Amino acid sequence: MSKKVLIAYGSRFGCTEEVSQEIAEILEEEGIDSHLLNLRKVKARKWPALEEFDGVLVGSGIKIMRWTKEPKNFLKKYKEEFKGKVLGIFVCCAAAVNDPDYAKKEYLEKVATELGITQNIYDAFGGVLDFSESSKMGFLNRKMLKMAAKGMSEDMGITIDGDARNDFRDWDQIQRFAREFAALIKG
Repeated sequence: MSKKVLIAYGSRFGCTEEVSQEIAEILEEEGIDSHLLNLRKVKARKWPALEEFDGVLVGSGIKIMRWTKEPKNFLKKYKEEFKGKVLGIFVCCAAAVNDPDYAKKEYLEKVATELGITQNIYDAFGGVLDFSESSKMGFLNRKMLKMAAKGMSEDMGITIDGDARNDFRDWDQIQRFAREFAALIKG
């Protein structure tokens, strides 16, 4: 009988969704049945019960230094059901590019403590700052993010192109995380 994992995520502009899809592909390669749940598109009343899953991964983007509301609400709602399951959490954020330890402490360890959950594995991945014409970001969001990106560029010493898609994710790191999670599931 194959193991089954739920990957629940909240993604505003697609970065966390793409990471979730990559993790699902790796888990499938490892022989684990993976189910993706976009928490921003599926109403809470339609979220699945967790008893059919051996493990759960919960991912979020970071908005104004906070988790997006849907993944955080998912963790709150199911925190008792996580007991006895392998639980992993991850975030995609710009802070992870320059200071992954800060991102892990601030966005993962702090949230787990605040919510009273115990995760088996967690990681922070770099994000995407998309200023291209094809961006899903509205004008005001793009303008505010460009101002923040200028400061980040100076503070972090990284180059950010204000007219392009800047992808700061480390796909090798993401794949390692997925394989480590798979090993935990397989026990």
